[in-house]
Amino acid sequence: MPYVNIKVAGGLSIEQKREIAKEVSAAIERVTGKPRGSCYIVFDEVDRTNWAKGEEILSDQDAKKRP
Repeated sequence: MPYVNIKVAGGLSIEQKREIAKEVSAAIERVTGKPRGSCYIVFDEVDRTNWAKGEEILSDQDAKKRP
């Protein structure tokens, strides 16, 4: 049974999660031959204050972009 862990900085809507799950499951089935129903997908939504790119926290980058 395939297991896919998707980590994102910030949040996703339930509609986005449904679409991602559909597309990832289809790709797993196409590539591995495993049925879509056997694929487990976990979404980890990480607060942007808990994620850094290089030395900069993502929430700090966000604050710089705001007027």
